[in-house]
Amino acid sequence: MIKLFSLFTKDSAQPASTIHASVFEEDGIIFIDVRGQTCPGYLLAINRETDRLPPATEVALIITYPPCGDDVHAWCREKGYQFHGIEPGDGLYRIRLTT
Repeated sequence: MIKLFSLFTKDSAQPASTIHASVFEEDGIIFIDVRGQTCPGYLLAINRETDRLPPATEVALIITYPPCGDDVHAWCREKGYQFHGIEPGDGLYRIRLTT
């Protein structure tokens, strides 16, 4: 697992803001983890991180906010991304998309 971006301040182990994401790559898929955030914060964090990625990147979102499926599906349509589906499990939602 390779951590790509860190949104932590240089001198602190705390996130630089309340809108944050942990981003890492595994097996060619970029994972964006926004667990613990609700709307609109998690969408703002996902938007910021996906804007950094090249087109046609495979992405897996890790979310704990229950209404995330409809929100992310609508956001994908707006951004022109492909929404591949949602997998719920153990209080987490994994959403696959392509930028």
